[in-house]
Amino acid sequence: MQAARTPNLDALASRGACGHMYPLSPGECPSSDIAHWSILGYSEYPFCGRTSLEAIGAGHRLEEGEVLFRVNLATTTTEMGKTYVQVAPAYLQDEEASELYAELATFEASDFGSRLIHLGGPFMALVLSGGASPKVTDSDPLFYRLPVPRIVPLDDAPAAAAATASELTRFSEFAAEALSSHKVNVGRVGAGMNVINSVLIKWPSFPPDVPSFAEAWGFNAVALASGVFYKGLATALGIEFHSPPDCGPGEAFEWELKEGLEYIEGDRDFAFLRTKSADEASHAGDPKRKVAVLEELDHKIAILLDSNDARDDLLIAITADHASPSGGSEEVIHSGESVPVVLVGGTVRVDGVVRFDEVSCCAGSLGQLRGRDVMPLLLNATNRARFITSRTNSSDRPYRPIG
Repeated sequence: MQAARTPNLDALASRGACGHMYPLSPGECPSSDIAHWSILGYSEYPFCGRTSLEAIGAGHRLEEGEVLFRVNLATTTTEMGKTYVQVAPAYLQDEEASELYAELATFEASDFGSRLIHLGGPFMALVLSGGASPKVTDSDPLFYRLPVPRIVPLDDAPAAAAATASELTRFSEFAAEALSSHKVNVGRVGAGMNVINSVLIKWPSFPPDVPSFAEAWGFNAVALASGVFYKGLATALGIEFHSPPDCGPGEAFEWELKEGLEYIEGDRDFAFLRTKSADEASHAGDPKRKVAVLEELDHKIAILLDSNDARDDLLIAITADHASPSGGSEEVIHSGESVPVVLVGGTVRVDGVVRFDEVSCCAGSLGQLRGRDVMPLLLNATNRARFITSRTNSSDRPYRPIG
């Protein structure tokens, strides 16, 4: 962000209070899922895991006691007795993915109840019930050319974890055999394409059991974002969800901004907007591309300056869910650095920061934050924070009723 030209973000920084935020804790490298869990104010609750939220976002109903595991179709190769990842997730047509899912869905667990659900494309979830444990390791090494690890119980895991690990290994072996002779792969061989011959398993999850966003924070919220995970997260928190139309990332972000402001003008008092384009540019390993994406997003953000001019009761908060290095080691996905944050409007004091970037914001009045600090700050900046020692209702809520 120091390299990008972002006049609109800089203008917002000059109008508000800035700081830097560790989504979890200093140095921890968060995934987007657990970072959002923290930033939206749920860090005091056990994180249910990404797979369950994706399943909810894909329209599946989950039952208490079920344990879910993400299943990714992949291409692997075996060398000197070890299996290595070549392509993961696999690239294939939707029709091919549906056919492979139908075959893998015939799996029957021996020690637990089981079902396989399709999350879309090469992504599925294996659901075990009847006492399965999420306390097991992954078989997805995350990086190419690394060996596929065995699934084993975590240290000090309950006895059910050993049976769960055994069942997941059995499913992996069943999948490898079923995929090897499937007609989809026969056709891919004939076309000179990679054979989809393995599944990788990760992200043990369980159904979420948390208060709604309205119950926890008192806001009547709407979420505007893309992706099955964000739909599932919003649904689990009782937040109405809308996806942008099918268009480029810049146009999608512009749609989110306009729609979010319209909802705020209407009957909503909280709008959550998200774009993944900067993160995707980072993962492409091209710093110049990331700079270009940031400059495009900044151009769209000009609408927020107009809204800030028009309303003195509108609070704007801008930050990121994690740092994503765009150069250097290809074995780095996210990193543990802090991310810049700015609050503009409401009752926010204006500090001396005039640029919105990784270093400038560190000098701001908000100081060093964690993700869990964001929601209390938003309550305070909108005059919704409850006087902490008051006890006017039976629930120990952080907000006071409005109106």
